[in-house]
Amino acid sequence: MNGIKVVVLLLTISVLCVNGYYVWPKPSTISQGAGSVGINPSSLTITTNSSSSILQRAITRYQKNLIFPMGVSVSSSPEPVTFTQLTINVVSSSEDLQLGVDESYSLSIASGATSGSITAQTIYGAMRGLETFSQLVDWSDNTTSYSINCLPTSISDVPRFPWRGFLMDTARHYLHPSTLFRTIDALAYSKFNTLHWHAVDAESFPIVSDTYPLLSEKGSYAPTAIYSHELIEAVVAYAKDRGIRVVPEFDMPGHAYSWGLGYPDLTVDCPEYEANINNIPLNPSLNSTYSMLASFIPEMAQLFTDDCFHIGGDEVITGCWEDNAEVNSWMQQNGFNGDAALQYFEDQVAPIVQGANKNPVVWEDLFDNGIYLPSNYIVEVWSDQSTLQALVEAGFRSLTAYGYYLNDQEPVPGDTVGEWVDTWQIMYGVDPLEGTSFTSSQKEISTW
Repeated sequence: MNGIKVVVLLLTISVLCVNGYYVWPKPSTISQGAGSVGINPSSLTITTNSSSSILQRAITRYQKNLIFPMGVSVSSSPEPVTFTQLTINVVSSSEDLQLGVDESYSLSIASGATSGSITAQTIYGAMRGLETFSQLVDWSDNTTSYSINCLPTSISDVPRFPWRGFLMDTARHYLHPSTLFRTIDALAYSKFNTLHWHAVDAESFPIVSDTYPLLSEKGSYAPTAIYSHELIEAVVAYAKDRGIRVVPEFDMPGHAYSWGLGYPDLTVDCPEYEANINNIPLNPSLNSTYSMLASFIPEMAQLFTDDCFHIGGDEVITGCWEDNAEVNSWMQQNGFNGDAALQYFEDQVAPIVQGANKNPVVWEDLFDNGIYLPSNYIVEVWSDQSTLQALVEAGFRSLTAYGYYLNDQEPVPGDTVGEWVDTWQIMYGVDPLEGTSFTSSQKEISTW
């Protein structure tokens, strides 16, 4: 990712001091002038009043690599004044990272100053400020030196949304751990704060469970295409060091084919639907299904330390249940149609998730199908703004995913809208609140 930063820096050699022109994402407020100072890696000192080891590691990381991506052996800046001191003042050194943590910060560098400051309520706000500071440092090929331009610079920044995330699917395609770490770095550079790890799906089950080892032994693509407990803990810790929450998704009861490869009783046989493995759900009629989840979910909850835990709920093919004689008989005995059986499943799973001290996150499908959801659920929307509006009006915290699907890049002959040619333009043009009419109190929603 340093290479990406290098490109940005090289493109900003000719400085045009337009407010916020090269701070990403654009801060809430920014004021800049036209002055410049030099900055030399060997003379820059970054200090903080915080005792946080996470913030100390961030300072080291930025000072060694991210502020000076062209290296530290450089020429002296031709500017008459050299910037030498960045002071970071933090109100709280707490390292607790959960949804809603304060990530605001202010940054100030006076014209011709040798020092500047970042002020934040939390270490995570301070880290966002560090990222902004790194973006203010320019490189000149002509003088082989660094400088800070557009001074004085004064920034006051607060995230527009408390959940700014990126979904990675490691089930449809196994992703090497290095890809996870690299992506977390990229998220931090753009001030995202959440990695939504879509861990398992119908195609594969790469997550290792000590309680149910056959899930990955039989359900992964290959013996090496797995994520051990140690690897998961390393990813969570690496992300936290960069202010990134890791929220896992274990989709249930739908998309469960891979669960049944190791434990066949967990899933349902339904000949009419089995041609598509995405049609295969968990078996809602057996107590053993819920006993399994009552052990598995707490095991995963220990590994993934975030308060939020995604349990899917999308695209449940209830017809598969009706096509299975035993499950259909159970449904008839209880007077269930497909949606009622789905409600029963969700009613059993909710206390398991909450008993593991997690806030459940689900896809909108459950809401769309009229399934009752407790008010503490967070509901993720993939369809449109009207569904988001309805969810927020119903009192749910909501995430928006529509408008940001990277798989829209599949080329179709003669078609460019939403395809690989202009997907980026469409995504940059999407505003999560466009087409909604929230009151001021309802705008405390999250964006994906």
